[in-house]
Amino acid sequence: MKYSGIPDPEHLEEWTRLGVPFEYDDFMYPRILDQKDETERRIRAYLRADRDRSRDTIHGPFLDIAVYSSDSLIRKVSDYRIRQVCEIALRLQVKAMILHTNLIPNFYEPNYRRGWIDRNEEYLTALLEDYPDLSIYMENMFDEEPDCLAALAKRMQGKRFGICLDLAHANISKAGIDMWESICAPYIAHYHINDNDGRVDAHLPLGERNIDWARVRPQMQRDVSILIEVNSPEKYKKSLAYLRSRNLSD
Repeated sequence: MKYSGIPDPEHLEEWTRLGVPFEYDDFMYPRILDQKDETERRIRAYLRADRDRSRDTIHGPFLDIAVYSSDSLIRKVSDYRIRQVCEIALRLQVKAMILHTNLIPNFYEPNYRRGWIDRNEEYLTALLEDYPDLSIYMENMFDEEPDCLAALAKRMQGKRFGICLDLAHANISKAGIDMWESICAPYIAHYHINDNDGRVDAHLPLGERNIDWARVRPQMQRDVSILIEVNSPEKYKKSLAYLRSRNLSD
């Protein structure tokens, strides 16, 4: 198993030497997308790297994104940002783009929840038709339970859509990791893993807080890509060493 890492242009040679798939996180930030020269610099740096990009993924925009909004102007700008990253995904020839649910946690008004599912289904179906070489993996953000995401994934079956289950986010939710894994299992296409204390999404190396990886790792779906979501090669290698030392890396 080769776990994906998050590259950056300043440490690209080191990341490339690791020989692992990449998940590009640069382009989820408006401050990058609004600077055409900087966006182009990063794309060209990644294209110059001598490596296979067929297993790579890219993180789409998530700050203030709400494609399910009842406000047409919010939907319009959300779509604009997402399609900016779709075009970058085509240039980098990645297999999938990660989007967040951006569901408002603890807002249980039935019309809101139904609208979230219905409008996401409509929007993502159209988006995938426009980008036939790209898959979409939707990540749980600070959702408290998996019901809405699993319901959307069930509707989207057969449409190059899957769940990106972030176990660190699940660890700070009301439902907890076991429930997220159980309910989302049929639809999981990708994982994000790092550690935290169950309160704050700290993006720590594995083994540094309270997630019981000896219990959690064997429950994860087999043959599903996994990102070790930490922000440096050193933290990536530390996480990988932790998994290997406990025979959990496969």
